Amino acid sequence: MSRALNVVAIGEVLWDTIGAERHLGGAPFNCAVHCHHLGARSAIVSRVGWDELGDEILIRARELGVDASLIQRDTEHPTGQVHVTLRADGQPEFDICTGVAYDYLAAGPVAMTRVSAADVVCFGTLAQRHPVARQSIATLLETASLRQAQGIARALLVCDLNLRPPHYSVEVVRDSLAQCHLLKLNDGELRIVQGMLGRDDMDEDAFLLHLLEAYGLELVCVTLGARGCILRTRQERVAAPGYPCQVVDTVGSGDAFTAALVVKYVAGWPPAEVASFANLVGAYIATQRGATPPITPDTLKAFAARWR
Repeated sequence: MSRALNVVAIGEVLWDTIGAERHLGGAPFNCAVHCHHLGARSAIVSRVGWDELGDEILIRARELGVDASLIQRDTEHPTGQVHVTLRADGQPEFDICTGVAYDYLAAGPVAMTRVSAADVVCFGTLAQRHPVARQSIATLLETASLRQAQGIARALLVCDLNLRPPHYSVEVVRDSLAQCHLLKLNDGELRIVQGMLGRDDMDEDAFLLHLLEAYGLELVCVTLGARGCILRTRQERVAAPGYPCQVVDTVGSGDAFTAALVVKYVAGWPPAEVASFANLVGAYIATQRGATPPITPDTLKAFAARWR
């Protein structure tokens, strides 16, 4: 692709509070930032309150290189927040505020126009917890899907599942699987989905093949934390080891992994190289504080050189 990849993320943008620190976050937003770091043109369709936290999000999003023109303002609901605590192993636990602006995300004409022109559309499950935003997201994804029917190269629809109890349901998960081409989830989420779909009798690889066939997916990616990841297509299974690192915090690491996965997958890299690069980017972010530290070719090169 000679031009920059056009990525639109749909869903939550919010503030992560970690101790006394506050970091801009939300999985779709983090993914959009990291796609920009990796050379894409990124935008986020979201909704924030008409408050100081919302004002600051618009400023910070632009500073981070993400098109914030599709972030809506809400006069009745506040900007989203999450209180994050880190366990001893560095893994985050989330207390996610409800009744916030992104729960009322709208599928307006400007957002629909931008989504219809995207090369990649990324979404998850958290922003679908409220029926208003859920319907809006379904409308936007349908708009993206119409491109192929009109004879235009289709947009790649990417679902990074990001299950955050109790903010998901079987119905939301099933619909999300049916709406995407590329599914990314971690090994714990894989077991949850397997139970939801009544497929506990299958081994892992058989279940991945079932997902590919039953939902018409072209790729399923399962992240394994420090152990790396698995990429599964109908033709091939790739297991890529992780990059050992000193974890500072893992908030945003999975979102950076998704961004790297998407950018290199669309670029046509071989699956083994896609998996290795995504592992590298995810590991690097885990060594940094906050969800969206800068990623440059030089920092990745220096980080990767430790394992040569």
